[in-house]
Amino acid sequence: MDLLIAQKDNIFHLKGVINEFAKFNQLFEFTGSEMLLNLKEIRRINSTGVRELINAIEKVDHRIDMIFEECPPIVVYQMAMIPNFTLRVKVTSVYAPYYCPECDHQEEILIDMANFNLEQSLPEEVCKKCGAELEFDDDEESYFYFMEHA
Repeated sequence: MDLLIAQKDNIFHLKGVINEFAKFNQLFEFTGSEMLLNLKEIRRINSTGVRELINAIEKVDHRIDMIFEECPPIVVYQMAMIPNFTLRVKVTSVYAPYYCPECDHQEEILIDMANFNLEQSLPEEVCKKCGAELEFDDDEESYFYFMEHA
């Protein structure tokens, strides 16, 4: 599946795969003051795709504020590994991986970054399948490392 970009007003929904074939031309035509990139439906992103997205972000008019929202774990992992990925963007929300030790169910919980900082613990969540308390399924410091550079 290629990358698909659907735009409604200032919101761009990215869906599919960000790789060396991804085209971001729609972003360059935007003329508003704030561009919101919803990444919820990104299924895969490779290092070449990250480079292409960073290059695309740099080509967008620098007077436009850029925001990432609903970043799935695969995008968060890239943001943590490549510090300049988030230099020009504000990240407002990410999905965090949780799992249930009781029933082995896995969920991604949306974290509002405005209400979170590294000094506090993640919100407690309950398994939708069995009602047990979920546990964060990664290392918090590593997962949220991108916050130091955003």
